[in-house]
Amino acid sequence: MESSMNNQKFETDTFSLLIPSVYTDMQVVWESIRAAHELPDDDYLSYATTTLIPVEFFNEFDGENIVLRFWQSNKLADEEIELIEEKEIQVAGHSSNIRLVKSKDDIFYYLAIVQISDQFCYIFKGDCKIEHRAFYEPLFEAIWQSLEYFGNHQEAIDKLPKFLQDFYYHRKSENNFNEEEQLEENSILLAIEEFSIPVDDKEYWIIDDIQLQFLPECSASINGTLYVNLEGIIPEFEEKKHSYIVDSYNGAVALNFSLGQIYNQGIPTGLVPFEKGRDESYNHYLWDRGFKYSLGFTGNVTLKDGWIGLNGYLEDKWDPKRYKISLAKKIATQELEWEKYDFTMFKELEKTSPKIVRQLKLKDPDPTELREELHSLVHLESLTIQFSNNSKEAEAFTEIPSSIKHFKNLKSLHLWGIAAITKFPEWIGDLRELEFLLLTGSKVEGIHPYTLQYLSKLKLCFLENNNLGSAPKLLPDNLEVLHLEGNQLTDVPNSYTQLKNLKKLHIKNNPLKSLPSGLENIPELDLELEKKMTLLDYTYKGADNNGVVPYEDELFYARNDSDLNSNLRKAIEEKGFQEYENGLSKIARHAVNFATIIPDLYDEVGNNRIGGLPDLPVNVDYPTVKSDDEKKGYQFIAQINCASIANLQDYLPRTGMLYFFIEDQQDFVPRVIFYEGETDNLKSAKELNIDEEFIYDESGIYQAFKTNSEKCISLPSFYNDEHYYKDIAPELKELEEKYDETETLKEALLPFNTKSSHGINNYVFKQHDSPEIEAVNTLKGKQEEWMVLLRVSSDNNPGFCFWDAGEIYFVIHKSDLAKKDFSNVYCGLETS
Repeated sequence: MESSMNNQKFETDTFSLLIPSVYTDMQVVWESIRAAHELPDDDYLSYATTTLIPVEFFNEFDGENIVLRFWQSNKLADEEIELIEEKEIQVAGHSSNIRLVKSKDDIFYYLAIVQISDQFCYIFKGDCKIEHRAFYEPLFEAIWQSLEYFGNHQEAIDKLPKFLQDFYYHRKSENNFNEEEQLEENSILLAIEEFSIPVDDKEYWIIDDIQLQFLPECSASINGTLYVNLEGIIPEFEEKKHSYIVDSYNGAVALNFSLGQIYNQGIPTGLVPFEKGRDESYNHYLWDRGFKYSLGFTGNVTLKDGWIGLNGYLEDKWDPKRYKISLAKKIATQELEWEKYDFTMFKELEKTSPKIVRQLKLKDPDPTELREELHSLVHLESLTIQFSNNSKEAEAFTEIPSSIKHFKNLKSLHLWGIAAITKFPEWIGDLRELEFLLLTGSKVEGIHPYTLQYLSKLKLCFLENNNLGSAPKLLPDNLEVLHLEGNQLTDVPNSYTQLKNLKKLHIKNNPLKSLPSGLENIPELDLELEKKMTLLDYTYKGADNNGVVPYEDELFYARNDSDLNSNLRKAIEEKGFQEYENGLSKIARHAVNFATIIPDLYDEVGNNRIGGLPDLPVNVDYPTVKSDDEKKGYQFIAQINCASIANLQDYLPRTGMLYFFIEDQQDFVPRVIFYEGETDNLKSAKELNIDEEFIYDESGIYQAFKTNSEKCISLPSFYNDEHYYKDIAPELKELEEKYDETETLKEALLPFNTKSSHGINNYVFKQHDSPEIEAVNTLKGKQEEWMVLLRVSSDNNPGFCFWDAGEIYFVIHKSDLAKKDFSNVYCGLETS
């Protein structure tokens, strides 16, 4: 695998592709390369797969030529496919046919085929959700156009497993696997041997008759569950010989287990079944490293008399093959700190010293048994009791056990789903070590005003989704987070405004009638925006706190520009939106879009630039943040030469430079610097003595790119964007049912004949709210008073990939923009 710019090169025996770095899960299987952009929870954003296929395979499908037969092969019997576009492009010196389609469940497909000889062709299939088409479609085309083929194709096909060759050539034989037979074969559970402690007391690790040596990094520890880290290495590793199992440069592999419900008088005990790396109960987890990507462990993990044993198979999800695995390793049980273990079953408490039981987490416990067991557990430091909705155990749990009041070391008390509880006992106030209190899902209507006052160590208090008609009036000064959402509160006490350490107050979903002045100053006040506006002073005071100045709002709309106004009318007529013309003209923004074009070698100073490093004024230092007593640099995103785009809009300063930075990609703390001076006073980025290590964010310095810029019209997505038009053009709500049509209209308004990646005064698609509403929630004001100063999308050219192909946006109050004061800019992220 070679790295080039922001692409990675992958190859088989007959072809290679350049895969953008946004695709993080790669699988090269025989003559197929599959790229996946996946989320941690195994959901996906996009797949892109390229495969060498014999032309003969498509003879079974209807069609006059191979292209038509290929389209037919992609039709699913039970799925309706809508054709979006057909076209031809050049791929590897041949004409390639492309078909863009959409399924009824809103999946976008990019289908392509190129025939390289009478015998062989390559096919490509890329897919993503339709709302992400604008981002992924150019990537699909770039991957497909990077195809280079070589080698002997017939030899490569002849190397394939016989079942796959038979499938391609539609051959029938006794050994042939059709899809159902192969699935059935893979689902057969082979006999798994029972683990026995080695008679000679010797540890071992064997995979498919390959002996591995354990590495010193093997360990076992307790942190809620039992964590077992098993690391091994093949002593005489040969990549060609062992690559069918191992995918590491030196033959090192690792298995990491998180195992719960295994306590037995100080000795981990139990049998845990895994199937392809997963435990269906979700009480146990497995992570592996160094193995071939398509392999997963199916078998049993046994904990017994101070040993951990594995017996089972590594199963290949692409090939009906299994490789036997067996392992035996001693655990240093005397070193395990069971005081850190989460006890989750009453059975684990049998014959257990109460001094060991510090953390107890129970789900749907029998209330009678619970009361009996709790009496002796006076050393508890953390207690969690969770009931499922409408469970019989929840109905029987009518009183919080009074034995809890004797737990003088209790730091955390969590009671979830306590639907039958009608009273919170006052003795909770005697738990003076309590730091975290959670009581939720009850019928409790009130809490004694002094119950929580003397819990001086309490930092986190969650009282949401009860039936509280009044909030506790007196709270400890140490409190940092308070959740009261989902109750019946009509007001909150004035005393909350005096809590100096209170950083987060959540009071949504309450029938609030009044709120004390000053509540809006709590850093994170989670409350419906309309209630903030009605019940609190949410007037924007200006970045300088000296109030706002008048600004010309019309400048931000496309109707103010004759060219854009004409473009909008033309596109509306061409796409058949005449009945919505009035509403669309009310919300159409006058935007400026940028497209990255060529790498910026810093041969100019003060040009528009995305990524890289900035050309700062000679008297301006690169912005830094302090981290562990060390200065680290902000991450540079872009610089905009205002004079270069002054002819494209009328709301930005006419001259000067705007520089955009973020502290990191976790909190997105922004820094926007405005320099209103001559470009002769700028220092070239190539003179900055800054390297990757200096940048605070781990993604470091991006590739610098020059840009094109052009004025254009920006429209919202009409998906969860009603807040933009419900008051001024309510008829546009009908467009929410015409997603594809409105996307076509929006694309017709874009410059450069491409879906531009970055822009000023754009609408930004978000699953919830909008950048402007986020800014209001954080910095006050009204939604219409804010504008998107810069939208930056994930872009393969500079290497931007914000979380999962997301976008970041810098938002400024229009009055601050008029003042040329960029000291109070909001920055946020939208990602899937």
